[in-house]
Amino acid sequence: MTLGIGLAGLASFYTHYYADRAAEQTGTEVAAAARLDASDQQLSQLGQLPVEEFSDTYDCPVYESYDELLEDDNVDVIVLGSLVARRADDAVTALESGTPILTGKPAAASADDASRIANAARTADLVAATTTPHRHDSRIREAQKRVTEGGVGEVLRVRTSVYHRMASPDGIEAKDGLAPGEPGPTYTMGYYTTDALLWFVGDATPMRMTGELENSNSPFMNHPDVGSATVRFEDGTIGTMTFSMCNNSGPRYGWEVEVFGTEGTIRTGQHGHEGTHWRKDNGEIIEEFGRSLDPVLDRQFDQFVDAVRAGNGHDAVPPGPAESAKGIALCDAWARTAEDGDPVMLD
Repeated sequence: MTLGIGLAGLASFYTHYYADRAAEQTGTEVAAAARLDASDQQLSQLGQLPVEEFSDTYDCPVYESYDELLEDDNVDVIVLGSLVARRADDAVTALESGTPILTGKPAAASADDASRIANAARTADLVAATTTPHRHDSRIREAQKRVTEGGVGEVLRVRTSVYHRMASPDGIEAKDGLAPGEPGPTYTMGYYTTDALLWFVGDATPMRMTGELENSNSPFMNHPDVGSATVRFEDGTIGTMTFSMCNNSGPRYGWEVEVFGTEGTIRTGQHGHEGTHWRKDNGEIIEEFGRSLDPVLDRQFDQFVDAVRAGNGHDAVPPGPAESAKGIALCDAWARTAEDGDPVMLD
C-alpha cells in the first residue's frame, strides 16, 4: 500500500525536503499540499517552489487551506511545516481526525502547546514525531550510546551547541519560526540544544536555568540570533547550551556535543571532526568514531513512515511528544531568564 503524504506549509524547508523524500521512496507519494501562510512571491524569496510549480513537480493538488488538505482522501499522514505559532493547533486537528503527524522543529511555540500535542497523540495513540536531525546523526548517536553504557562514568557536565548561517531578510515575514510573531531562534535553534542536553543527561531532573539572548547581527529580524544558557540539574550535573545564527562564515548548519564524566570525556559534532573518546582506563589513547556525514533527514522521514506502517503508538519515534514538550519547556525558561536576568526555577 502506498502511503499518501500531505504537506502543510510551503514556506518551510522541511516541506520541500520531505516532499522529495516521499517522491523518491518506494511506497510513499506526495498526495497533496496546502500553501497556508505564504504568497508565491514570498515562496520565491525563500527559495521554495511557488504553488503551480510545486503542483507540477509533485503531480498533486495544492490547497489554500489546511482543512482542505485534511479532507483529501488520499492523504494518510501530515508533514507539518506551518508557522510555529499555529503548529500546535494544526497538529491537534490532524491527530483528532485520525492522522499521524511529522512536524518541523520545534513542534510548538510553547511547552503548553507542545503538551496539547502530546495529550492529543496519547488519546489517539497515533505517531506524533518532531524533526530532530541530531538524533539521527551517527556520531551523536554513538556518543549518546557510549555515555549511556557508562563510557565516561558518572556524567558531570554536558555541552550542546548548534549553529546556522544567518537568516536572510528576503521573505522572512513568511518564514516559519523567524517571522514576526514567531518564537524565533530561541526555539528553532535552541530546541536542538535543549533536546540534546536532556537526551544526554538521561533521568537527571533540571532544577535551575540562567541564560542570555541577543540580536547581535540581524537588525532585520526581531528575534535573538545568539544565545547561551546554563542548566543545573538536581544531581549536580551542569549543562551548557549555545546557539549562533549571526554570520555566514562557516558551515551552513551543524551541532556539537561534549560530555565530561568521572571516567572519561566524549566530544563530537556534525562537521569538521570525528567523534573522540578519552577513557580513564586506557590512559592517553583516543578512540575515534563516526567519520562520515549522514542523511539525517532521510533517516528521520523513514523512521516516521516505518512507525506509521507498523501501526505503532504515539511514542514510536523518539523523542516522543511528551519528551519533546520537556525540551520546549527549557526554551520557555531560556526566554524568561534572558528577559529579566533572574534565574528560572524549573519544575
